[in-house]
Amino acid sequence: MAWYEEFFGEDYMRFHLLGDGKYERAREECDFVVSALELQPGARVLDLCCGQGRHSVELARRGFCVTGFDLSGYLLGLAKRKANELDVGVEFVRGDMREIPWADEFDAVVNLWTAFGYLESDEEDEKALGAVARCLRAGGRALFDLWNRDRMARMFQHKDWYEHEGHILLDEREWDWLTGRMNLRRVIVAPEGERRETGFALRTYTHPEFVGMLRRAGLERARSCGGFDGSDYGEASPRMVVVARKPEEVQ
Repeated sequence: MAWYEEFFGEDYMRFHLLGDGKYERAREECDFVVSALELQPGARVLDLCCGQGRHSVELARRGFCVTGFDLSGYLLGLAKRKANELDVGVEFVRGDMREIPWADEFDAVVNLWTAFGYLESDEEDEKALGAVARCLRAGGRALFDLWNRDRMARMFQHKDWYEHEGHILLDEREWDWLTGRMNLRRVIVAPEGERRETGFALRTYTHPEFVGMLRRAGLERARSCGGFDGSDYGEASPRMVVVARKPEEVQ
């Protein structure tokens, strides 16, 4: 079983996405998304790898027609619960990002908070971008929010640990300079002494690498930013946010 088929469960929510404060921050992030993608009222939006639905729910609350798509049944259950709690309509679908089951359907696709680079090879990641291109309508836009690989490499730490609500997390990382892949092994020690082990692997792309992949998938880069504040992208930027566009149909 691939790591991403089991990683996004209760421990992920406990240690990575703490409390409803993340939902509050999603409002500011969606402000940028709406502006950067130039979303029109009623636009159809695919939240690709939507997780627990922070952005899906917020975009739907603003009147957009949103579909949330994710592989984790656990996170989709949380997303549905949040949408029902706020009484907003979102279609949530479970599936693999390489196999998006729509064609020429969406005005926009968003892929937020480093939900790209999980697959086993660059070729598999490119399949996912090809699926994004296929599901967009001509002239549609996609926004990808990734870690800034250059900053991450410069600040890389091999080991660290922290504590949260009595749980101790011990992280051990390896960086492969030849492939741009970071592998993390995590040991979790619960308050009662139970020990669990998990981890993940992430392919981090430079800006030229990612733009080249977009081009091969049939998408054109429209804009690059260093974060949700719209700042210029550079080596010290905390994020690498890339907006791409599907060309208009040739008449």
